Amino acid sequence: MDINLLLDWPELIAFAFLIIGLIMAIFSGNALILYTVCFLMGLFFGRMWYKLRKSENIALFLIIMAFFLGFLLGGIWANIRIISFILLAGILAGYYLHAKKIIRTI
Repeated sequence: MDINLLLDWPELIAFAFLIIGLIMAIFSGNALILYTVCFLMGLFFGRMWYKLRKSENIALFLIIMAFFLGFLLGGIWANIRIISFILLAGILAGYYLHAKKIIRTI
């Protein structure tokens, strides 16, 4: 199996974010910390979505879904609907804050 980094970078980064999401969810002590980390990662993904809004949307979607899957697998003891809602709210809030220039990107 030959890996070409120029072609396979979205899958490799998505796999890394799957592992990161899994580890973050496993080491969250309680549900409040889990939901807070989920919202903060949503803000991060909202920023990435704003910065890459004109290109590479499929790769970013793949990375977000991989993180979401890893976060769900690690936080299986938490409510899946709440995790989904908080991650989506964080993504939309991050995008909105950057689109309205409340937070500026470099």
